[in-house]
Amino acid sequence: MGPATSDNFARDRIVAAQAILASIFASQRALRALAPEYSWAGLGNLLGDFGELLATDHYALTKAPAGSGDYDARRQDGLSVQIKTNYASSQIGFRGEADFLLVLGVKHDGSWEEIYYGPYAPVKAAARFSARDNKHMVAVGRLRALAIANHAGNIEVGTT
Repeated sequence: MGPATSDNFARDRIVAAQAILASIFASQRALRALAPEYSWAGLGNLLGDFGELLATDHYALTKAPAGSGDYDARRQDGLSVQIKTNYASSQIGFRGEADFLLVLGVKHDGSWEEIYYGPYAPVKAAARFSARDNKHMVAVGRLRALAIANHAGNIEVGTT
């Protein structure tokens, strides 16, 4: 399979996954109308799996082997990447260590945006630790500000 074919496959796979997620999100909205006393928000691993698919296909990352712990993928330069996918939460929770953090936001129609892709250490430094949940928490708005600083060259890119 040549590079153009591989790129087309990755793009087609992302588009197909987006359409399926849009259908699921539409079903969730219908469930909320039917039974509003329930949140109908839990997508759990489904959303995380979609984020990892986006990350590996769009960013040309290599999925980490099962049980890799703190990271979900590796970049072509070998550095580790923890991937988080957000649909509706104002906070992102994370544990462990990695070289980079990639946070993707998924919208109700299955489309997505990059919220943050940069060094892990500045995010961890900006986060608060939740002893109750045993993880660090950072606001999505803070991630967006860190992304702007990162793109402006105000965050050192490299290993943690």
